[in-house]
Amino acid sequence: AMALRRSILGYGVLALLALVALRRHVSQQEEAEDLSFVGSATRPQHAREVRVSRSGVDKAMKDRINSVEKTGKLTDAMRLVAAAKVRRAQDGVKKSRPFSEELTSMIKGIVKKLKGSGMEAELPMLRVPEKVTDVGILMVTSNRGLCGGYNAFIVKKAKARIQALNEQGIVPKLIVIGNKGKMALTQRMYDVNFNYTGTFFDFPDTLKANLVSNIGDAVRNLFLSGEVDKVEVVSAKFFNLVKNEPTIRTMLPLTPTGIEDPEDETFKLTSEDGKLKVEKEKVKSTKAKEIENDVIFDQTPDVILNSMLPLYLNSQLLSILFDSQASELSSRMTAMKAATDNAKEVKKKLLRIFHKKRQASITAEIAEISAGALSMEDGDKSAGPPLGLFDNEESASEDFLKELESGSVPESPQMPDGPEDRTELKNLQKAGLKYTEMM
Repeated sequence: AMALRRSILGYGVLALLALVALRRHVSQQEEAEDLSFVGSATRPQHAREVRVSRSGVDKAMKDRINSVEKTGKLTDAMRLVAAAKVRRAQDGVKKSRPFSEELTSMIKGIVKKLKGSGMEAELPMLRVPEKVTDVGILMVTSNRGLCGGYNAFIVKKAKARIQALNEQGIVPKLIVIGNKGKMALTQRMYDVNFNYTGTFFDFPDTLKANLVSNIGDAVRNLFLSGEVDKVEVVSAKFFNLVKNEPTIRTMLPLTPTGIEDPEDETFKLTSEDGKLKVEKEKVKSTKAKEIENDVIFDQTPDVILNSMLPLYLNSQLLSILFDSQASELSSRMTAMKAATDNAKEVKKKLLRIFHKKRQASITAEIAEISAGALSMEDGDKSAGPPLGLFDNEESASEDFLKELESGSVPESPQMPDGPEDRTELKNLQKAGLKYTEMM
């Protein structure tokens, strides 16, 4: 009895251990299935891998179509982001305009009041040299790409200007704004002569007065130190959302009259019928501020102008940077719109090829099924006994090769069951024909 109880207890313990192992195995399978999401390398392992396609879907082609569609959505989102940033640049121009107009009016009023007094000689920023022997160039580019040929056109314009100065025997000094311009110094401008001053500024997404002040100080110090006689700016001028041109503009020395740009204008981004549109407005020339005759200056006019002209220079730089930013963003909008349209065209072509391949695969499957059905209906059905439960094509071929090696299968085919002597049957048939002819 004691031995029977021990055996029963042992069997119970074994059954319990088997149940725990089975439970652990099932839980591991469930965890593996939960972890197998899209993009994960974990997937449930199957004992048998199906290598035959179960449908006419080309997975590689479908993945490529999905990739092109996602790329189109990404480029369209980048276009919308660029449009929002153009509006930000528009607001910046609008906010900086009143200060620039008031400053220009005051400077022109003082110049008009003191006209003919020879103050140009006392104002270094207004002094025009008799002969230009050194030139400084401020090249304004962007920090990022994906904006069409915006940076390439500015670099090309700057390179052409440097070549023209080299022909005159002048080696210009260069100040760069934007990473793309800094990269172009060694990649595209290696065959022209220039002196890079090492002064570089980033072109941020949001323009601030601190950055403009630092750029103005670098340009002004280069001019006032006597290193250059003239400072030019190579930047893009914004016309509309599909057009901007690289231009060259003289920044220093300033002229005492006509101090503002005669082609100055503002832009406004609006929408019409669901499409973005730019409205431009010419800025009227700022009138000189009237200064009464009995006005007494606390300081000398040259000191006043020397303190106001740097502010005016910074306001002009801010206007140029806003114009460049709008040109960059409009170029990015145009490039991303073209990329989105190209993605749509590529998707259409791939879908057409995908549907053709799928239809061809379905047609081929239907043809194979029809041919198999017809072969079962017509023809000799005695194709030998059916395969067993555990037989397949590989096992059948192995058995056939074994029979050939053992010699159980004759080299020449055997005659089917019938009369032992086929020639006797043929002779009897011929004799019967002759007998019927004699009758």
